[in-house]
Amino acid sequence: MNNYQRPYYPRRPVKSFQDLEVYQKLLAVSVAVAKRLDLSVIARNEVTKQSDIEIATPRRHVGTRNDITVKLTTLALGLPLKIAAAHSIRFSDQLQAIAKLEEVMLDCNILIVYLEQYRDIENKDIETEFFEEQIKNILATRMKVMHLQMSWKKFSSLRGVPATRQSEPVARSPRSPEATSR
Repeated sequence: MNNYQRPYYPRRPVKSFQDLEVYQKLLAVSVAVAKRLDLSVIARNEVTKQSDIEIATPRRHVGTRNDITVKLTTLALGLPLKIAAAHSIRFSDQLQAIAKLEEVMLDCNILIVYLEQYRDIENKDIETEFFEEQIKNILATRMKVMHLQMSWKKFSSLRGVPATRQSEPVARSPRSPEATSR
């Protein structure tokens, strides 16, 4: 079903950054990723018992989280923060707010790369469908962030244009071609 066949439903007005759909979706993705990766790391780092002697599982980075996992979790949890920051400064510094949304789109791309790397290198417990679903959600949300950025750009360009009166005549300089051709 394309966009033209869907019935029209007016959106709720945005009163705070929590009302933004991009914030809600990125928050859901970040929480899902952080929880799932933490559970996976805890499961891998559990200590097994063999004949009353505790032996750690023979895996890399036992007891610590590896670099990809830390970067992935930090980046995922940072995306909703950047949306909130961009929404907060959109009236005072519109160019910086638009730049923040650009950072969010870049971080979405980087997060997808980290998810794919984690899935292919470190993952032993989490099904690949989880990663595919999160990547699909991030890409859809990235497009919505781009549309939000375009609407903020449009809004800022309309507000920056000074209003001129139609009744005032335009002053011509004495050296203009219209003045000399008379």
